[in-house]
Amino acid sequence: MMNFFRKHMRIIFIVTIVTFIGGIFMGFGTYLFGSKEDFKTVATVNSTKIPMRLFNSIYINSSEMYRQITNNQLTEKDLNEIKVKTIQVLVQDEIFYQQSKLYNIIVTDEELKIDLQNSALFRNNNIFDIQKYYSFLKSIQMTPKEYETLRKKQIAGNKVKMILAPSIKLWNYELEAAIRQNPSITKNALLQAKINIVLNEWYLSIIKNSKITSNEMIFK
Repeated sequence: MMNFFRKHMRIIFIVTIVTFIGGIFMGFGTYLFGSKEDFKTVATVNSTKIPMRLFNSIYINSSEMYRQITNNQLTEKDLNEIKVKTIQVLVQDEIFYQQSKLYNIIVTDEELKIDLQNSALFRNNNIFDIQKYYSFLKSIQMTPKEYETLRKKQIAGNKVKMILAPSIKLWNYELEAAIRQNPSITKNALLQAKINIVLNEWYLSIIKNSKITSNEMIFK
């Protein structure tokens, strides 16, 4: 793992935002595509179905964001890439949520309330604005129940990361080797990079032992 770490040291700080619910992990697992026509499910993760409606909400929002960035220059290939990344994010959220249940992690209604109230998306003059919240939900075509269920899963997944991350240490020889290659690198940046790589490997190992299927209909 550390050979990989050193080899890719210069590029591991690049962060790609997939959608508004994007995470920090790369997580490109291998997905099986089911042939059965299913208009309600976009993917299945260890028998848990991810609703097509949720996929559509995020995909539409993401593609609109990219259209604004590219001045409406999206190709069919671009749209398919957004679809794949959207599925990856949804699968990642579900994987981490399932792991959170193994750790007996729960997210209370109070934690969800604090999360929503502290979100910059829903604040006006540093105060939670219910109208901005409902306007946001309308823009992504989600009901409050759908979005809040999604946020609870993501918060639970983040708790898993918070439990695992502190166990990952940066050794002096790693820092010294990194500084020889890049004198401007900082200890904190290197540690965060190592955490990302170790947790990503952990995530990929879970993916390999999970049964994941995706609905091929979304690419038709």
